[in-house]
Amino acid sequence: MPDTEDGPASPLRIVVERSGGFAGMTRTWRVEPADAERDRWLELVRRCPWDQPRSSASAPGADRFRWHIVVSDSEATHQAEFADDLGAPWRSLVEAVRSGRPPGAEDPRSPDPS
Repeated sequence: MPDTEDGPASPLRIVVERSGGFAGMTRTWRVEPADAERDRWLELVRRCPWDQPRSSASAPGADRFRWHIVVSDSEATHQAEFADDLGAPWRSLVEAVRSGRPPGAEDPRSPDPS
């Protein structure tokens, strides 16, 4: 969302929660990107088919992970739940949130190539 006459765009928050598995533990990752990275994150969010039904949300199975994804800003909140079988756009979003950076962003831990 672009800046408005009232000021900068509202904060974007993306939360990914993984529960279940062998130990039954829950892990949570979240990003609240700076304005400079906001458009990259929004592009990832827009690729996900939020309005399509997900048959995998209720897939049974022992020791399987379940994923809960929440994206919110001032305009809307989107939520989705999945079993282990995340599709490509969802997997990209989850991996980006878990790493803390969108695809194409430099890893701050990487050595300077110069």
